Amino acid sequence: MDNSAYYEVVGKTVEQLNNIMNVSLSDRVKDAVKKALGRSVRTKDPFFWHAGMLMVGLVSALECLDKDEDAKEISDKIKASLESHVDLWLRKTGGKVSFVDDALAGFALIKAYEITGNEKYKKAADAVSSYLKNAGRDAEGAILYNSGRSGNIFADGIGQVSMFMAACGDKAFDSNEQLRLFLKNGMDEVSGLCYHGYELRKDADVNGTSKNCYVSEKKGILCWGRAFGWLIMGASVNASLGKANEESLKYFTDMCEAALKYQRKDGGWSWQMQAVDGHIDLSATGMIAYALGYALNNDVFGEDDISGRISEALKKAKDCIYAHTESGIVTDSLSSCDDFAVHYQTYGNNPWGQGAALAALSVIH
Repeated sequence: MDNSAYYEVVGKTVEQLNNIMNVSLSDRVKDAVKKALGRSVRTKDPFFWHAGMLMVGLVSALECLDKDEDAKEISDKIKASLESHVDLWLRKTGGKVSFVDDALAGFALIKAYEITGNEKYKKAADAVSSYLKNAGRDAEGAILYNSGRSGNIFADGIGQVSMFMAACGDKAFDSNEQLRLFLKNGMDEVSGLCYHGYELRKDADVNGTSKNCYVSEKKGILCWGRAFGWLIMGASVNASLGKANEESLKYFTDMCEAALKYQRKDGGWSWQMQAVDGHIDLSATGMIAYALGYALNNDVFGEDDISGRISEALKKAKDCIYAHTESGIVTDSLSSCDDFAVHYQTYGNNPWGQGAALAALSVIH
């Protein structure tokens, strides 16, 4: 590991988590304009996925560094940042969880508790758990992304809740089932790649009489890089923590093969994964590399041939991430998605790219 370059990425990630809720006047004005245009804007929720990805990156770094006496100072900074952010969440929300996206932060909280034993993390993770137990679901039991607003199932939500469910160990949750439902309803039949999401609609016969069955309407572009990233992260954590059944393990292995197939020559992954000559996306790159590295480190593949191929792919991914990093700041991550198939081609430093890249670097050895 290039310690100096890695420490720079850690330091900038700590800075970004510490300041993620501090919004300048100019940015507030920009948000007002975006909101008027119907575009997505930043949220007031400290556990939303933007912060959640930074937290996953920092917890991954903590796992990597916590037993290294030479890294005690930076490990202490990570711990202070994570604890301060949980305190901020408590002050702003009173301990309330309101979004499915908070499951990503929930996963980081579980890992932080396992590392530090700090009860604050457990209590916050318990709040995420309580929310997900009561979250809206579709007719088959998949967790809705925006319950009460639509019947859409997003890859984002399924990936995040699968990570949390697998890590929390609560028998009330079934991460395999969430992954199975997306595999059943959200995949392209010809290519085997994922759509961004889907919605179940009641089927009808030729006379228009409603039947007691549903069909899946796929939504979004085929294999948006971050959509694939969410799913492979969920499947990886599920497999790595020993929760995968035979079906979900095969699902994960198939996704790994797809990731290897569509890895770019420069070691990264594109904003639309199969568009290998399109623009690189460091958020998708970090997410996919993290999923592959996490599983490899947890010996999911054993001595299978894919293990060696993944190891080689990760070396290339690591070089790619550093090639797109300037003084610890990860560049070239795609801007936020406003809706299905609405991907503004704006690239730069974003918390989801910064956190995902750090998570990836922390599991690549």
